[in-house]
Amino acid sequence: MNRGNIQKRELVFRDRFIQTRETTDLMEEFCNEDTAFEHSETGCTGDSQNKIYKALVESQLLGLRGNCLSRESNQENSPYFENLTSRMLTANKLPSTNLFTSNRFSLSPFCGLEEAMMGYSLGEERVIPKTPYKVLDAPSLQDDFYIDVVHWSHTNVLAVGLGRSLYLWEASSAKITKLLEPKDGGSLSSVAWSPKGDRLAVGSSKGLVELWDYPSNKMITSERKHEGRVGTMSWSPDGLILSTGSRDKKILYRDIRAKHKSSSIVSESIGHKQEVCGVKWSPDGQYMSSGGNDNKVLIWSRARLENPCLKFMDHKAAVKALAWSNYQNGLLATGGGTADKCIKLWDVISGKSKGGINTGSQVCNMVWGKNSDEIVTTHGYSKNTIMVWKGQPLRAIAELPGHLSRVLFLAQSPDGQSIVTGSGDETLRFWEIFPPNKRQLMKKQEWGVYPSQRNIR
Repeated sequence: MNRGNIQKRELVFRDRFIQTRETTDLMEEFCNEDTAFEHSETGCTGDSQNKIYKALVESQLLGLRGNCLSRESNQENSPYFENLTSRMLTANKLPSTNLFTSNRFSLSPFCGLEEAMMGYSLGEERVIPKTPYKVLDAPSLQDDFYIDVVHWSHTNVLAVGLGRSLYLWEASSAKITKLLEPKDGGSLSSVAWSPKGDRLAVGSSKGLVELWDYPSNKMITSERKHEGRVGTMSWSPDGLILSTGSRDKKILYRDIRAKHKSSSIVSESIGHKQEVCGVKWSPDGQYMSSGGNDNKVLIWSRARLENPCLKFMDHKAAVKALAWSNYQNGLLATGGGTADKCIKLWDVISGKSKGGINTGSQVCNMVWGKNSDEIVTTHGYSKNTIMVWKGQPLRAIAELPGHLSRVLFLAQSPDGQSIVTGSGDETLRFWEIFPPNKRQLMKKQEWGVYPSQRNIR
């Protein structure tokens, strides 16, 4: 057998560890002699390459964190590793923070290096601005936990109740229109835009519910079917049913197609023992959730609205804040008042709790992100802040101070990227919270700002 055959057989049966691939070695690729990073005492020698690779494998198998080096390798090879990763990041324009965060789901010994080379890091959170990009004065904005007088429409119009008056603020032009004052002498207690943004429902402190057309700004119907203030409203996703919750402990359902009949009420839900503080339809329109001053969360099936199909009674204070997930069918988040301070997650399909977290402050309102699987909550006593939460179990990823009083009101922009918050300090503050979608990124490149900010001046 000649020498050529022996060499060929050695290549066929050679052990295929990466560090023995002389021509395709990842380490070698970033250690070429035509760069300033020379093969020297601080360069990538063959021996150091093996040690680095060994350290990477050990870090994955043993679950080590940090820079993914063992103690021995950390002491001996940190210059090699730091220089290598620095050159890789520079060459590929990759972020340097949290690059090698351990990932329990990864089968790669490089601890997430492949994700970083694709343009992101598994352990790195995006930066959420801690200051609002716009602040508007809102005189006479009521400091009342049991009302909801701020809502942002699909057509980019903000409805705000200030005392006894309702104002419309068009974000694209900054035009302000005074729409109405309740005819019954009461104050505004709730507003809600229909999904298409062509109808606006308005509730008063004396039980009156009015339906207005937009943009003609003409009233369609006016009914007083509640015996107390109407503090919360929610439209079904198809825009056909308007749910209203009241201090009279009832939830009424109006079919807007029945406007020419003597009454548009098609059903009612009675289950709370005290005031209904919050109502919210699920994204698929199959369930309606309600929270009450009796500390209960009730789930109502659209097929049978007379009796609740589920009852959750773990909160220890009034439940006003409700938000359905846009990412998991049947997942509901609820927030409790001052004596509770907790966010809880519920799976209405299985009827089981999905855990929760104590926020340390009264939960006044919440929304679930449209562009990312995150929750924003606003708080009252004693922090008066805005919090951003992610994951199951929930973990806080941002806290936004700024308001001087309870942050009672919250609405999300139609593009899903921004929120507006209202407080007893009589200000409205606009925040960039959620990441943009692909279409918004393209617009940012064109305009220099995101669409939501471009329209708000």
